[in-house]
Amino acid sequence: MTETKNGRIDDRYATNEKYTTLRGIHRDAQRHLSEVEWNYLWCGTGDEVTLRDNTAAFDRYRFVTPLFAGISNPDTRTHVLGFDLSFPAFIAPFGGEAAFHPGGHLAIGRAAEAVGIHQMVPVAASFPLEDIAAASSVASIFQMTFVGDEDAAVDLMERAKAAGYKYICVTYSPIRQWRERMMEDRFSIRGERGPANFGPGRSDPAALVELLEFTQPRWTWEQVKRVIARSPLPCIVKGVTSVKDAHASLDAGAVGLYVSNYGGRTVDRTPAALDVLPSIRKSVGRDVPIIFDSGIRRGSDIVTALALGANAVALGRLIALGLAADGEHGVRRTLELLQREFWTTLGHLGCSQVQDVGEAVLYRHELDTGR
Repeated sequence: MTETKNGRIDDRYATNEKYTTLRGIHRDAQRHLSEVEWNYLWCGTGDEVTLRDNTAAFDRYRFVTPLFAGISNPDTRTHVLGFDLSFPAFIAPFGGEAAFHPGGHLAIGRAAEAVGIHQMVPVAASFPLEDIAAASSVASIFQMTFVGDEDAAVDLMERAKAAGYKYICVTYSPIRQWRERMMEDRFSIRGERGPANFGPGRSDPAALVELLEFTQPRWTWEQVKRVIARSPLPCIVKGVTSVKDAHASLDAGAVGLYVSNYGGRTVDRTPAALDVLPSIRKSVGRDVPIIFDSGIRRGSDIVTALALGANAVALGRLIALGLAADGEHGVRRTLELLQREFWTTLGHLGCSQVQDVGEAVLYRHELDTGR
């Protein structure tokens, strides 16, 4: 099986590869990580209802596979936010990644570049944003939380622009998350390779502690609008889970939306991200770029997300699994396998290209809950 950046795939199984399925990567990741590290990777908040609902939402959909309409070699390439992607995916901005492998986002970026997708880099990354940008040509979107001093936020945006990033991904976290698995383990992402980005032009340990302890003032939409207007880079807003917040984000100056409940890691019993995606797409129209995450576990899930309104997905936990399993190679194989399954699904659905994916390829399957 050979994956290429031009979106065409050689339809042969790579029996000489270390990993031929995502299951193998998952098994190795769990074997390499301690229980504490595994809990950090896999946990949600509270009773983890939203964590489960995110994946269960995909189970409510089935594909329509037309007879005699299959495509032998569909094109997986697409163009989102000005980026050419070998398939419709970005690396999601997840922090604390050096807990899974010392290469962290440096290795992730090199793997993404090899496959032909782009990387979102979080403020909570284990390496300075400049080092991650220097490691590959695809560290293109810098994620930061809008808290504290407005001037400091703009300084960090300027720092990202100087390093070569093309967009800012804006997130918001008003209070500490209630992650009981981490609490019981007394696990923290701080340490020798804790978050490396905070403050104007440098890591500021004191300010970073304040950020992690949620002691800095949180913002209003008026402040968001003011700072987006000052931003040297266009901004997308992550964490959108309602039509109201979608329009508030666009009114504040966002050029794109990122539909996500943070993988069920922020607050429990919020709606599954997939369930809110169609209404947001319908409300904002087709011209607004939408990135989606929360619940993606397979290449076929990417097709479902696109059919319901996303332009591309962002991959977090799956990338962390690949990193834990085998560093840069594990991430590369994760991406290749996802692209391959995405390609296979397109072909069976009769979609010759990404743009052919629409709601017509799905029907909603109501599960029998026994009630």
